Amino acid sequence: MAKKPEAKVIEVHRRTLSIGPDYQVYQLNNVARVQVLDWKPDLGYGSLSSVLGKLLVTLVAAGVATILANSSDSTSGDVTTVINWAALVLLIRYAYQAIRIVARQTQWALVLETTGLPIAVITGKHREPVVELHRFIVNSIENPPERAQSWHIGHLNMVGGDQINQSGEGNKLGKVLNG
Repeated sequence: MAKKPEAKVIEVHRRTLSIGPDYQVYQLNNVARVQVLDWKPDLGYGSLSSVLGKLLVTLVAAGVATILANSSDSTSGDVTTVINWAALVLLIRYAYQAIRIVARQTQWALVLETTGLPIAVITGKHREPVVELHRFIVNSIENPPERAQSWHIGHLNMVGGDQINQSGEGNKLGKVLNG
């Protein structure tokens, strides 16, 4: 039997804000800033200029190796072929990375900062749901509800947020920083 995924919900109580299926809880009076930002996820390739720089260096190195092999009298044709194949593989890789960097979609993030260290980041591919969530939280801070209110975040994702873990004997505390 397939396990049903937990619903992603934000609940606002008179004094607290609970976010996500794991219910990270923030005190409403400790929320220092709530903002909507646009961002492009880091793909781990570095910046576009660094990838293009690697592509250019690979082209130049392959060209220099070919010129040197053709100008010498030795039989270095096999080495040049290997170098050119390696350069071709690298050129394809760097071109792929450059295309992915240019084509990545803008995402929208709701950043919730508290007066302490914790921070929560909720992202989505569309701006409007993130803005609606922002309005919901800000309205709850300005006008705390008399009874609990829920807002289903559906397709939005929790990206960050510190987690405080407490366990068994001796109450060993552990802090996991996700941001």
